[in-house]
Amino acid sequence: MSATNRGAKRIEYDFYPTPIEVIHNFLDHYQLKDGIILEPCAGCGNFIKVIRDKGYKNIIVANEIRREEYQNLINSGADFVYHKDFLVDKLPDHDIKTIITNPPFSKAKEFILRCKELYPNAEIIMLLRLAFLESRTRYEFWQQHKVNKLYILSKRPSFMNGKTDATAYAWFVFDGSDTQEIKVI
Repeated sequence: MSATNRGAKRIEYDFYPTPIEVIHNFLDHYQLKDGIILEPCAGCGNFIKVIRDKGYKNIIVANEIRREEYQNLINSGADFVYHKDFLVDKLPDHDIKTIITNPPFSKAKEFILRCKELYPNAEIIMLLRLAFLESRTRYEFWQQHKVNKLYILSKRPSFMNGKTDATAYAWFVFDGSDTQEIKVI
């Protein structure tokens, strides 16, 4: 979670809710597709709240491994709520057009691959550390799974107690196009 707090105890399931203002900022710069939206790591429903606040009428499928979030997800505007391990379990069939999430950072690659496996034609949008682009072991991954749009956050978000750290974040968009674009937002 934090580049400056490596020894800190991690929260179970890497549950660090995405700040509402970070999602609002992204959706001020990005238009979601028509069709069903999946949030595979729905947490307490912040993505769903903002999507609804922005006026989107899409059907939203929420999945959250933590069962205690069920009522929050319903109250946020989710049309369907599941409690599955997205990396292992299959969700009921939905014609997903867009996947948007902030996955556990330690499993980001696995989440990208699982999204592509289950929903090969869906647009995938993930909030990740910008450093996710780095490392020798990811070089081959990036050759096979090109990011089409990268929205780099100019303001570092706070995922805990209003504190920020030295970690830069970006929205990674995989839309299957041949273009690549970088924006700072």
